[in-house]
Amino acid sequence: RVRSQIVADGFATPLDWQSAGYDMPPLEWHQKLKEAREANEKGVDNAPLPIVLDCRNDYETQVGKFELAEPLDTENFRDSWDVLKDRLKDVPKDAPVMTYCTGGIRCVKVNAYLTQEMGMTNVSRLAGGIISYDRTLNEQAPAEESMFKGV
Repeated sequence: RVRSQIVADGFATPLDWQSAGYDMPPLEWHQKLKEAREANEKGVDNAPLPIVLDCRNDYETQVGKFELAEPLDTENFRDSWDVLKDRLKDVPKDAPVMTYCTGGIRCVKVNAYLTQEMGMTNVSRLAGGIISYDRTLNEQAPAEESMFKGV
């Protein structure tokens, strides 16, 4: 069956995927998470920690997630928008927000929503999602400990 969207998002008109924040390469993502973890452990207050959002559905998050990540805990992707509005309502528009999903499609849509509908100005997403992160880390930095924790 032919579908009009790869991932159903519930929008009548599509968001502009070209305006969806920074597409962060996996090794840069890894480094940012390591730095955030170290700052969090040391209690460093001079730089804001990024808000790391897991854009996958709840059953996917149960398998594993990145350290410091906040799951959206949605049953369906189209439920993400209300959760994002609520979760980020008191967050400054320039706060660093990092998003990820399995293969990179859902976080593009989430970031387009964050920039175009919510006015967030400092958003990035894991290029290629968890799949790309795992492959890149194994091929290019095998000695590094993965920041993705799960089964």
